[in-house]
Amino acid sequence: MFTIAFLLIAGSAFLATYFLTPKVRQLAFQRNFVDRPDGRRKMQKAPVSLGGGAAILCGLLIGAVVLALGWNQFELTSRDDGTSLIGLLIATLLLCGVGLVDDARQIRGRTKLFWQFVAASIITFSAGELLFEQVNFFGSVWHVGALGSVIALFWLVGSINSFNLIDGVDGLCATVGAIFGITFGIMALITNNQVDAIIAFTLSAALLGFLRCNFAPATIYLGDAGSMIIGLILGTLALRCSTKSATTIAFAAPLAVWAIPMLDSFAAVLRRKLTGRSIYTTDRGHIHHRLLTQGLSTRQAVGMIAILCVLTSLGSIAGIYFESQWIGILTVGLVISTLIVTRVFGHVELMLLNSRLVGWGRSIVSFKEIDRSVQCSHQLQGTIQWEEKIWNALVESAERFRLTRLQLNLYLPHLHEDFYATWKQKECIGAPNRTWRMDLPLVVDGMAVGNLHVVGDQDERGASVQLATFLDFVEPLEAQIQELLAISTELKLQANSPTLPTPVIGVALASMEQGSAFEKDQLAAEMQLPAKAATVVGQSVIGQSVPKRHSGAPALSTAEHRSGNPTSV
Repeated sequence: MFTIAFLLIAGSAFLATYFLTPKVRQLAFQRNFVDRPDGRRKMQKAPVSLGGGAAILCGLLIGAVVLALGWNQFELTSRDDGTSLIGLLIATLLLCGVGLVDDARQIRGRTKLFWQFVAASIITFSAGELLFEQVNFFGSVWHVGALGSVIALFWLVGSINSFNLIDGVDGLCATVGAIFGITFGIMALITNNQVDAIIAFTLSAALLGFLRCNFAPATIYLGDAGSMIIGLILGTLALRCSTKSATTIAFAAPLAVWAIPMLDSFAAVLRRKLTGRSIYTTDRGHIHHRLLTQGLSTRQAVGMIAILCVLTSLGSIAGIYFESQWIGILTVGLVISTLIVTRVFGHVELMLLNSRLVGWGRSIVSFKEIDRSVQCSHQLQGTIQWEEKIWNALVESAERFRLTRLQLNLYLPHLHEDFYATWKQKECIGAPNRTWRMDLPLVVDGMAVGNLHVVGDQDERGASVQLATFLDFVEPLEAQIQELLAISTELKLQANSPTLPTPVIGVALASMEQGSAFEKDQLAAEMQLPAKAATVVGQSVIGQSVPKRHSGAPALSTAEHRSGNPTSV
C-alpha cells in the first residue's frame, strides 16, 4: 500500500503546485505583491512575483487531505497515531502567515525570530514527540535531560534560518529542499517509518512542481514564507528520522545532511559579527554568491551546490544503512575541506577569525616596544585596492588626530565589492573620560556604501575643534570612493570589449594620470591590453579640466586625491 499512498499523495501535491503556481504568480502581480529590483541587493531586471510559499503550502495541504482521507486504508507504519502531525500543520500555517507578512511589509528580524521560536515550540511540545533526554553521538550516549527540548528548539530555528539564508538565487532553496526531502524520505524508510517518508516525498514533489516557475530565470519567488516552511518541515523530519528510541536521538545523520546550509549560515553569522555588522544585515557573501563571482551562471551555481548537498546526503544515508555515523561525518569533512582549500567558500571567514584570535593573543601577551598599534585589513570580495587608495591614508592620520581606533566597512553588493579593515592603538593615549567616538555613514549617489567608525582622545583644543578638523580631513572620502567605483565599473565594461576603449571613461581615469608603472600594468591586465596602451588610455584625459578641491580641507593623501568635487560625509 505504500506505493499507492506515495503515488496518490505526492502526485497530488506535485500536480497542485505545478498548476497553482502560475495562478498565484498572476494574482501576486495583480495585487502588486512583487519583489522590485533596487540596484543594490536585488539585482533582477524586472519585478518578480512573491507568494511562492503560499503555492507550496496549497500543494502540501492537498497532499495532507489525501493522507488524512486514506489514513486507515493505506495502513502506513508510523511512530504514533498521527496526532503529532497536527502540531506540524499548525506551526507550518503560522510560519507561512508570518512569512507572507514579512514579504509584504518587511517585519523586524527580532520579531520574525520570535515567531520562529513559537512555531518551533508548537512542534517540540505537541504530543511530546521531540522531547528526548539522551543524545547519541558516535556511539557515545550523553544524558541531557530537560536540555533536550532546548536542543530541539534551537535545531528547528536553525533549520528555518539556514533555508531562509540560502534563498538567494533562483531555484536554489527549492532544489536543496527537494534533495533533503528525498534524503529524509529514504532515511525514514530505512527505519520503517512510512508516514514520515510520505511527508518528506510529498514536500519534495511540491517543490519540484514549484521549480517550473522558480528555476532561473524565476518568474515567482519563494519569499520568506516559502523558505521558512521548507526549513521547518525538513528540520522536524530530521529529528523524527534520527530518533533511535523514545528518549534517544542520533544527531550525526541530520548534521551531515544539513552540512552545506549550516556551513553557509554559520559563515554568514561569523562574517557579520567579526566585521562589526548586525547578524540581520544582508550581504552577498553566501556560498551561491561566491560561486557567481567566480564566473558560474545561476544555473551552474545551483547545480554545484546541489551536487555538494547530494554528496553529504549520500554520506548520511550510508551511515544509517551501515550503522556507522563516521561515514557521514567523514564525507562532510571532505566536502568542507575541499571548499576551503580551493578557496571556493569559507576561507574568508577563517581569515577573519584568525585575525581576531591573533589580536586577542597579542592583547594577552604584550611585547614591549613592539608595534604600538594593531591593524588588519581584508578584501572580502572584489578587486578595487581599497587598502592602498583609502585605508592607508586613514591609518597614517591616526597620530595627527590622536585616534585610538579606526574601523572601515565598505559594502557594494551590486559590484561584488566588500572591504573590512580595523586599526587599534594598543595603549590608551589619555584618560578614558576624554574619549570621543563617531560613526560616519558613507553615501555615494544616494546609496549607502559603508561606514567609518572612529575613536579618538580629546586634545587641548577641545573635542568640537578636533572633530571639525577630522571631518575636514575625511570630507573627500565619498568623492574618492565614487571615483574608484567609476574606474572599476568602466574597466570591467571595457574588459569585455574587443576594441580599444574610447575616452568615455572621462574624468574617472584622471586618477591614472600620474599612476605608477605597477598601476598601468594592472590596468592593462584588467583591460587585456599591453602596458603601453594602458598608458595612452591614462593620458587620454590629461588635458581635460578637472575640478579642484577647495583649500580649506586637506585631502586624504596628496598622492591619491587628485580630482573630483568633494562630497560631505
